[in-house]
Amino acid sequence: MDFRDISKMRVTVRKFDQRQVEKEKVDLILEAGRWSPTAVDFQPQRILVLNTVESLGKVRQFCTFGYDRKYVELAEECDTADHKHNVYYYGSPLVFLICWDKTACWTHPQNGQSSGSTDATIVTTHMMLEAASLGLGTVWISYFDHAKARELLNIPENFEINGMLYVGYPASDFKPNPKMSGKRYPIARTCFDNCFETPYRTDFFEEAAEVKFETQED
Repeated sequence: MDFRDISKMRVTVRKFDQRQVEKEKVDLILEAGRWSPTAVDFQPQRILVLNTVESLGKVRQFCTFGYDRKYVELAEECDTADHKHNVYYYGSPLVFLICWDKTACWTHPQNGQSSGSTDATIVTTHMMLEAASLGLGTVWISYFDHAKARELLNIPENFEINGMLYVGYPASDFKPNPKMSGKRYPIARTCFDNCFETPYRTDFFEEAAEVKFETQED
């Protein structure tokens, strides 16, 4: 399958079937992460695989807080019975907690900035696309109580939490959110030709009509 086809078929899934993801597919996703590029090939990613009832119960605990109606509009599974909290856990049977080791990543010699977050994000992206190629749904999550996650999952102090990747088979009644899925600005809106005053014009792809939509992150 062409890389662009995989990129286009990947959609954010916020409602999962409860069947377990086969171990061979879990292994393939982790292998895709293993071969992701990292600065100086230091490979500082540290990935915790969560797929037991006990572990996923902990995820639900540190992903439940506050209340905002807009998240219910994205996924009704976010709502609690008393409408006082949002649960940013969509029944995923497999969760990857992506961290990076502060003692094992490259540091920029001029500004002192660590490559860890960038490395871990690249790793997560490769894992997400591999999951899509295997017919699995994913959603990238950064909106959760990091301190509570650290406590409940006993995360070492030298590991920085980068985010989570929920993975699983989409529920039979799952439908992509029409406000967010399949919409991309034209290349000329986000890419520039040698200077930021000159939009990049592509000859290969037909420019999409300008679309107006609001982005919403987890």
